[in-house]
Amino acid sequence: MDRLFVYGTLRLGCANDHAGALAKGARFLGHARIPGRLFRVAHYPGLSAPAGKNDWVHGDVFEGVTTEMFQHLDDYEGADYARQLAEVTLDNGSRVAVYLYLYLPPTDGLELIASGDWNSA
Repeated sequence: MDRLFVYGTLRLGCANDHAGALAKGARFLGHARIPGRLFRVAHYPGLSAPAGKNDWVHGDVFEGVTTEMFQHLDDYEGADYARQLAEVTLDNGSRVAVYLYLYLPPTDGLELIASGDWNSA
């Protein structure tokens, strides 16, 4: 599996070294969404399970992510996030398997990003 769904500071256009390395080292496949809720953890978001049928998180899918890139991103995401397999729906309606980083700690007290889109938060 070489695809990754990103929903926060790794999205296209984000101005940090990690997002730049991902955009340079992998191919942008398209915008996508997945059932879930997005919370502001600090200057970055966390994705958690949906609470209802209208909870969606929006992001970008990259493919061609290498093992080395995943190892680097695992370190970047840290212990509060777990990389797991999931399925997202691309804007064209097709569904693809991806890895994503799920936020593990409780979200009590964190600000919910109701739009599910970090770029509009």
